[in-house]
Amino acid sequence: MNGDKKRITLDSILLGIKPGETVLVEYTPISSPEFLLYLMISGCLKRDIPVIIDDIADTFPEYITRLKIAGLPTEDLLKVSVIKIGGNKDIGKVLGKVEIRRYSLDFAAYREVYEKVVPKKPVCNPVLGIHKLFVSLDLQDARRLVRNIASFVGNETRFAVYFINRETLEERFLEILGLLEESVTSVFRWELNKGVYKFSVVKSPNLSILGSEISLSGEDFFYLISSSK
Repeated sequence: MNGDKKRITLDSILLGIKPGETVLVEYTPISSPEFLLYLMISGCLKRDIPVIIDDIADTFPEYITRLKIAGLPTEDLLKVSVIKIGGNKDIGKVLGKVEIRRYSLDFAAYREVYEKVVPKKPVCNPVLGIHKLFVSLDLQDARRLVRNIASFVGNETRFAVYFINRETLEERFLEILGLLEESVTSVFRWELNKGVYKFSVVKSPNLSILGSEISLSGEDFFYLISSSK
């Protein structure tokens, strides 16, 4: 497993995100973002950091299915709290549901659910499948969705991590991707090339990790999984 000269680790980056931050994790269609989510949640549970997943259009069940096929234990992930946004597959500890109307998210309804379930200590809030909303919107509504996401920046009850399929959004709304990258506090990228996963920090308020790149082989990944238990 390779890090930069400062020996920054994937774990230290993912769990070093500060309350109030909103992070964009841009992944490619073949890079299996469920592995990165697995490492993040495992690290949070090990350190007693509460987790609430925003599951848009049944993306979390898709992740769980692929993790099971990969042979990874998912029992701990199934105990994690979930806010369902659209979809009909209740996976995890579902605390509340928000309907998607005309392919748009009612943020007032979401805030109402979130404020009822958020714990007293800052929560890790992975948001899965947000690109599924973007690609169904016209440009005006997509811009409005970016503004709503940006309105949560600085909310110190959580640090939010939006997992987004970069290529899907790039093909549909290159402008929207740029607006998102500008609005959030950090941008990470998760890619796969020739059997090696690469995690890079392309934007961060933490200058000590900015520009960091960490490469993981399959063997490295399973070592991290075993050491996170």
